[in-house]
Amino acid sequence: MDEILFDEKNTRLQIEAASWEAAVGIGGELLVEQGCVEDSYINGMLQKVNKHRMDVVIAEGIAIPHTRYEDGAFRVGVSLVTLKTPLSFAESEEKVKIVLCFSAMNIQDYWHMVSFALDLIEYNVLDQLAEAKTLEEVRSVMALC
Repeated sequence: MDEILFDEKNTRLQIEAASWEAAVGIGGELLVEQGCVEDSYINGMLQKVNKHRMDVVIAEGIAIPHTRYEDGAFRVGVSLVTLKTPLSFAESEEKVKIVLCFSAMNIQDYWHMVSFALDLIEYNVLDQLAEAKTLEEVRSVMALC
């Protein structure tokens, strides 16, 4: 997991989601389709958002839905969903435009994904990433980090 790559299998851009649950579901389905998790993992992510929103919405504009590997993860994975219309997660006042779902198999994988998300914030690229309309634009934003 040295480098996080986004491609047509793990990325959906400018999605119109009816709710934060739908947005997490889209990201979770991408993880399922990649063979990283089973369907139960999606339910685990939804439950975690409901219980621990602060662990998921890490800053204005970005949420990192995830749950424990025991909830149905098979391997490390990531999915990126950007939202055309920002959504509030659970009781959060922050509006989320980027949903970065991930599965981790151990604490090192977990911290790698959290570090990646924090880099997006530190390098101040959330707005650019949220506005990307193509994978090429996503890759250009990632090159800034």
